[in-house]
Amino acid sequence: MFGQNVTHANFSVDDIEVAKKFYVDKLGFRIKRETPYDVMFEAGAGTHFNVYPKEDHKAWDSTVFGIEVADVKAAVDQLTAKGVTIEKVNGTDENGILSDPKMGDAAWFRDPAQNWICISSVK
Repeated sequence: MFGQNVTHANFSVDDIEVAKKFYVDKLGFRIKRETPYDVMFEAGAGTHFNVYPKEDHKAWDSTVFGIEVADVKAAVDQLTAKGVTIEKVNGTDENGILSDPKMGDAAWFRDPAQNWICISSVK
């Protein structure tokens, strides 16, 4: 029924100004729309995501947002050069990359509000 529609993510942050700086300056997204209630960031292929401030924000304990990339290792290098810490989780190598022959490669990092973000190359 909705399989042909554009999808998007919504998640909270504790400081919207810090989040805007991170998503624009560190990750390279563009602000598509900004209201007193949220910021919509434009991503590739017509997709977007919204972040909104929440006083009692609590980060999820799992991934809230995924970004598909062609080369996870190159993306890890770019993020590290921008000062983003790649998290070492179970199964990752010394660079924080998890490789699975059926699924592809993936790595995780957190935004300033401690939300988990995954970069992956999907097979």
